[in-house]
Amino acid sequence: MPWTQEGSAAVVVARRFNVTAARQHWLVKQGIIGENDLLEGALFSDTVVQVPTSQFLLLLLPDQLQFVPTVPADQEQSVILEKLGKIVQTLPHVPYKALGLNFTWLLRPADRDTVTLTRKMFFVPDRPLFRIFSEQESRFGAYLSKNHGDFRLKLDVIPTTLPQDEGQEHCLRFAFNFHRDVEEDGAAEDIVRCLARWDELRTEVKHMIEEVGKGIE
Repeated sequence: MPWTQEGSAAVVVARRFNVTAARQHWLVKQGIIGENDLLEGALFSDTVVQVPTSQFLLLLLPDQLQFVPTVPADQEQSVILEKLGKIVQTLPHVPYKALGLNFTWLLRPADRDTVTLTRKMFFVPDRPLFRIFSEQESRFGAYLSKNHGDFRLKLDVIPTTLPQDEGQEHCLRFAFNFHRDVEEDGAAEDIVRCLARWDELRTEVKHMIEEVGKGIE
């Protein structure tokens, strides 16, 4: 089964971020960006800050900070620690609440038939819910969660359609979320410690999708 990584992101949630303080000169002063690093689409307002660079996209909202690395996978952790980790360490007084490390993969069936694939993966014929959705054109997905060390691992598997130059492509989106709630005391250190596990978790996700692939070949 052909897999492709769609994207990844680290999300830091807080009771409140001071969005108005996050201006270009502050980011430059802290060493998060250089004087000429901003790309088209940068935005600095009282409620939203968007910082696109060649290495990452940062989005700051009143209740969360999203960090999307745009470098090759083997460079993601170093950029996350150098940039996002530095922001968190510089602002230890922020009332942090949680951290999410997210990895999204797409499964593209060679025959583009997600109807047959999702039925094979998820359909349970003797259950009332599935009897309601028993038509041949039905598609299926799943939500799974478990404890994973210091995290709560959540996985959404969703049939999705991607626009193409000619028609549409049907595939399955696997969205892995490693969630951790943090306590206010020592939250910044806890978040940075978890960010340092990025490569480890990314590798574990790859192992998981390899196992999924074995079960549906």
